Amino acid sequence: MGEPASTPAPGPAAGHLAVVMSADGAQVLRLLADGKTTQQVADLTSWPRDRVIGLARAQKGWLLSPDTDTVYDPGAKNGKVRVPDTLAAAVPSDAAALIARAEASEDPRLRRLATQVRDALGEIRDRLTRAREAAALAQEIATLEEQLAAKKARQRQLSSSRRKGPARTPAAPRTVRPTARSKRPGIRAWAAAQGMDCPPQGRVPRSVETAWDEAHGGDRG
Repeated sequence: MGEPASTPAPGPAAGHLAVVMSADGAQVLRLLADGKTTQQVADLTSWPRDRVIGLARAQKGWLLSPDTDTVYDPGAKNGKVRVPDTLAAAVPSDAAALIARAEASEDPRLRRLATQVRDALGEIRDRLTRAREAAALAQEIATLEEQLAAKKARQRQLSSSRRKGPARTPAAPRTVRPTARSKRPGIRAWAAAQGMDCPPQGRVPRSVETAWDEAHGGDRG
């Protein structure tokens, strides 16, 4: 469902500014008729978006699609709108009219000035266009740099996790088996020969058992 084109666009009410608006308005309507969104037209012409929408709604048969933000004519073939004949050849602005009159003048100085002014206006237009493009590129670069920084941070986090590896399970304490009775006399004699303190009776101390195991391969069973 489209929005009915009923509200006229705001703009100058009278005087020479109305002539300027006529030329700008024709450009706005042409861009809209070419399929540009109202936001794109606002960016290209430096018009406020509400003003672009107001001008579109003022055109007979034009509807604004809220889904695509573009205008269409439900009664036309393929829905394509047509620029009104009254604006198809819009009256030029005061500046453009003055330049045209100066270029047609018989005074060579006026013609030179007209050429200089037209060239200056062209340079201004080009510089403004480049400035807008540069600002848009700077914003895009800033966004990409933020995304890159976030990805690098994630990469460092993953690399740190790989270096640490899984948590190691501590080794179970070594269990020393008790010495068989038949082996105790031999172990006591061995301990005495090694100068180790070992009681003549009872259980063989664990330190002696461990030393025996290391010297004899743990054969105390």
